[in-house]
Amino acid sequence: RFLAEVQASTGRPLALVEVGASAGLCLLPDRFGYRWRTGDGVVDLAPPEPAAPTLECRVTGPVPLPSRAPGIGWRAGIDLAPLDVRDDDAVAWLETLVWPEQEQRRDRLRGALGVARRQPPRLVRGDLLTALPALLEEVPDDLTPVVLHSAVVAYLEPPDRQRFRTLMTGLVRRGACSWVSNEGAEVLPELTTTGPPVPPDRSTFVLAVDGRARAWTHPHGASMTWLDR
Repeated sequence: RFLAEVQASTGRPLALVEVGASAGLCLLPDRFGYRWRTGDGVVDLAPPEPAAPTLECRVTGPVPLPSRAPGIGWRAGIDLAPLDVRDDDAVAWLETLVWPEQEQRRDRLRGALGVARRQPPRLVRGDLLTALPALLEEVPDDLTPVVLHSAVVAYLEPPDRQRFRTLMTGLVRRGACSWVSNEGAEVLPELTTTGPPVPPDRSTFVLAVDGRARAWTHPHGASMTWLDR
């Protein structure tokens, strides 16, 4: 939904750069289907190919849902230890990270890996703090760069979290990219506090665009509470 918003604001296809990309599956949002369950019913966006998984999300609030997937003209990811989706051992290891009872999540992962194997995303080995600026320089001029990450910054030490936030804030301020982040509420508190206070008994991720909180989200994308009114 937020990638479509960024594209609509510029009228140009997107160039996605994911930090902490692992196998790069989040670089493929245009190759999956979507089903949003809202208070008014179900909104479907069919996948471009029958074998691709459909990602489901329960939505609370007046979210303006997209009618089509974003156009993506370029994509690349950064990771300290990127995983090759063509490597059977790497794929098997990824599957072990899914809890045994979560069959639906495991099936969804396998479907996404199948999509990625047919056209693997480009992945760069490196540290996000040092490799990101150079990778952004590679983005073609006729595309809109978007840096995205989910459940990544929590693995940085606190000083490096602040370094990353400072880096991203500067890039956004200079117009070098848009920034879509999805992290635990305590991970980047400066972003979390741009939205309503998170109830103390609520465990949530905060999805922010260009440093501003826009939604509370489930860590695996199962739900989203819209914060804009």
